Amino acid sequence: MKKTNFSVAIALLATSSVSLAEEDYSFWGVTPSASVALTTDYMWRGVSQSNNNPAIQGSFDLAHESGLYTGVWGSSVEFGDQNTSMELDVYAGFSRDTDFGGALPFALTYDLGVLHYEYTASSAANFTELYFGGSISPFENFNFSTYWYYGLKINHTRPGEYTDISADYTFFPDSAASFTVLAHGGYYNQKDAALGDSYWDWKIGIAKDIAGFNFEVAYFDTDNQGGGGVYGGGGGQSLNDGRIVATISRSLGDTSSGMLSDDFEASASVALTTDYVWRGVSQTNNEPAIQGSFDITHKSGVYAGVWASSFEFKTEASMELDVYGGFSRDVDLGGVALTYDIGWLRYEYTADSAANFNEIYFGASVSPIENLNVSTYWYYGVKIEHTKPGEYTDMAIDYTLPETLGSITLLGHAGYYNQKNGADDYWDWKVGIARDFGPFNAEVAYTDTDDVDAGNLDDSKVVATLSASF
Repeated sequence: MKKTNFSVAIALLATSSVSLAEEDYSFWGVTPSASVALTTDYMWRGVSQSNNNPAIQGSFDLAHESGLYTGVWGSSVEFGDQNTSMELDVYAGFSRDTDFGGALPFALTYDLGVLHYEYTASSAANFTELYFGGSISPFENFNFSTYWYYGLKINHTRPGEYTDISADYTFFPDSAASFTVLAHGGYYNQKDAALGDSYWDWKIGIAKDIAGFNFEVAYFDTDNQGGGGVYGGGGGQSLNDGRIVATISRSLGDTSSGMLSDDFEASASVALTTDYVWRGVSQTNNEPAIQGSFDITHKSGVYAGVWASSFEFKTEASMELDVYGGFSRDVDLGGVALTYDIGWLRYEYTADSAANFNEIYFGASVSPIENLNVSTYWYYGVKIEHTKPGEYTDMAIDYTLPETLGSITLLGHAGYYNQKNGADDYWDWKVGIARDFGPFNAEVAYTDTDDVDAGNLDDSKVVATLSASF
């Protein structure tokens, strides 16, 4: 369920002059944007939506200068024994600034719209809300907002209402010591006993930009102490117990790199795909996935980062978190640059630690002619559930057509998985097309394998992906 007050950010985007990095990607009066976040717990109205586990989140938005906007926001989710792995929220609205003809000494931003919540593999949980809200900045560095949400359908029960009040204040805004204090309070009038009692929730925290990313640490709690309804825990921490949550995020246009020397570069990415296919096999039960990454690279070639995706394998829904580090440099081979890359990769699964494993990898890529890239990588598994490690060889090629032909990129991939653990070895392959639109990339690809061990998870399919790097 979508983060409360996210529409405030969209409203401000729709009504302000936004600088996207050093370029303006606006077209026809429309400004695109994107964001990514990795959090230790997905909290929605005081209740964990990820079974007290981490979550990956991201958004893609379009805002017109008239005040109209639309977008999608996704998050990995985990609901007990349900196999729903991703929430996808689609929203649209209208937002403008007004001072009521000079009656106010500051501008008020009003915002109204509709928000639809979709859950993969669990359509009965889908519902829609209408919302209306406003935000003001009565004095410098202080922001205040309030929103009201009205549910149209929740499992065919009576719709609920939610009221949100939020405020934040930034200290020392023009110095390296700058940080923001934030607070939120909300009341959920659920109107249906099957969903539990009505309750208050609240949040207090601090946020700071560090090394090109935004870090937030906040305490969440509610006054809902009932173990029934949808909030009961089957042991351990309940879904609505008080907790501290840490979040790292980045948005398109974030250029702040305070506390990061010129020797380092910070970057992030977000992707929304119709299926998370890894080595030819769906990792999300043939359902969509939200994905994202955070990376730091040193000019020496040393790099480190994390990549995450919603994950749904058979009856298990959770999140995959990959942590990696390595070294990459260019060398000159008689006028042709070769990029070599060596590193270590750790796969973590929030709901099944026994599935965690490591790989070391080595690869290289060359561009023998303009617009053509060829690469090959070799991965060696260090541990997979205490079985013999597998090996995977990847070969990829892509070619970008000239601008006169649309600057479309043709891409191909082939890989061989020597599993060594009793499962059959197999080939997988992929062919597709992609196109860059500024920092955004749209890709459509056909993927298939000769594997027969994964049921319908390794069937041939067409996968569409929208991504952004910033």
